[in-house]
Amino acid sequence: MQQKLYREELLQIFPQKLRQRIEESVTFRNLTEIRLRADLPVLIETTQENYFLKKEEAAEKRRAIAKEEDNWILSPEQLKLIFEKISQYSVFAYTEEIGEGFITLKGGHRAGLCGKYYYRGEEKPQIKHISSINLRVAREVIGCAECIVPKLFEGNTFCHTLLISPPGCGKTTYLRDIIRLLSDGTDTITGKNVAVVDERSEIGNRTREGIGFYLGNRTDLMDHCPKAAGMLMMLRTMTPEILAADEIGGEKDIKAMAYVRNCGCRLLMTVHGNSMQDIFARPVLGEYLKKYPFERYVFLSKKGDRERRITIYNQDGIQK
Repeated sequence: MQQKLYREELLQIFPQKLRQRIEESVTFRNLTEIRLRADLPVLIETTQENYFLKKEEAAEKRRAIAKEEDNWILSPEQLKLIFEKISQYSVFAYTEEIGEGFITLKGGHRAGLCGKYYYRGEEKPQIKHISSINLRVAREVIGCAECIVPKLFEGNTFCHTLLISPPGCGKTTYLRDIIRLLSDGTDTITGKNVAVVDERSEIGNRTREGIGFYLGNRTDLMDHCPKAAGMLMMLRTMTPEILAADEIGGEKDIKAMAYVRNCGCRLLMTVHGNSMQDIFARPVLGEYLKKYPFERYVFLSKKGDRERRITIYNQDGIQK
């Protein structure tokens, strides 16, 4: 039922004919992204492949020999209508998010935006004349992190943990499930008070009327708040045992993490990267990690169509 709701929240932004064509040609459980570009073909990305959406089912069946004119070309007018639906016909209400290059839909799906980027006085920069939209599909996979969580403890103490993966490997999905398991506890782990700072409304997705993802009975969520400010607010007001956030990296994030850690709160964070060498080489983050290494590094990479390779190391580089 919940998966059906997430599917509907994504599909309802499309014009009827395009929606129908997507439903005919795409298996939602395998869908990862839909890329929309003005005057260019609609690109479908799944866990198995990526391909241009065809105009008709007949063309889909002969995809290998289909001609370029068989592709569904998205007109600028269609793209504009989709953007208006995403912003609920009120661009002003989404000014801050658009300035950051995205809008988060109900269901946790994220619409990345491209267009003309401009400044106007001292106001936040904005994107106008949208030319591309990348719809990243959010999904909840209950239990996917059950094999990970026991390895994130030393005795009864949760280890400072950093999840690392290239884009598209599901790190936010795994983060969400780790939070739930820590919050509710397991047969061997007592539930913890977890504070989540969800800057882009992707982890819990409580934005506006959305009911959001389930993060556990002991979890407090600060939605659509900058990570650095949110971490300090949560530390002062919610006294968490564990503080979680997605996609760290900025200087303000690093300073906030150092402060939180020195106050005795445990950290659960994620970052994009291909290896430990990659993240240690970054100017700000690398310096932080040399001074304050995480006690667990969880690497996620693609193993197959829907499988992930999970490798866990301690701070000394020994595999757990």
